Amino acid sequence: MDSNPVEITVLGQGQATFAPERCTISLTVRSDGRSAEAATEPAHRLVRELTELIDPLYNQKSGPIDRWSLDQVRHSRNRPFNHDGEQLPYVYQAVASIDVEFSQLDVIDAFVYAVSALDGVDIGSFDWRLTEASVQENTRHVRKLAVQDALSKAEVYAQSVGLVSVKALAIADPGLLGVTAGHQDYGMATRAYAGREAEGFELKPQDIVLRAEVHARFAAS
Repeated sequence: MDSNPVEITVLGQGQATFAPERCTISLTVRSDGRSAEAATEPAHRLVRELTELIDPLYNQKSGPIDRWSLDQVRHSRNRPFNHDGEQLPYVYQAVASIDVEFSQLDVIDAFVYAVSALDGVDIGSFDWRLTEASVQENTRHVRKLAVQDALSKAEVYAQSVGLVSVKALAIADPGLLGVTAGHQDYGMATRAYAGREAEGFELKPQDIVLRAEVHARFAAS
């Protein structure tokens, strides 16, 4: 058998799931009227009612709401057409957007239930995620899994041709070894979404999936 080492280049992949630790809910206040005043007053009233729901829960240090933001009420108007093609009088609209970030997820059900009772407030996306500290810590774990996967692949390839010793020559982020994976994107994913069930308001947040990949080159002998 040739004593020269055989070079093996592989793609290693790692993946793990984690329970979300944060959630940002996007809310939209929307009201229409035949005049600017008729559209604006309900919008401001709804903003006040939402603020009254948020303020008792807001605490920047301990939550359960540790951050929220409100865009100013925006105004617009348009002239719709009827089914005969005739242009109708102006319809005025007032819109405001509110984002509410929760650091304690167990109070979200009750909050959503209260908000859903406000006519004119739309509940948009639920952005579930990890804290930045958790992302950094767990990303290190997932990258280790990717390296272990690369080593396992190299050992299998080496054994399949009768070699027993595998030594790492290079480990790099994808593309830095001059090779490409040529298949699906396997980058980092740190966001997931979930909505309300049709019956009731039980929320089922999806786990956060973290993925990583590495390219690795080994010498087998």
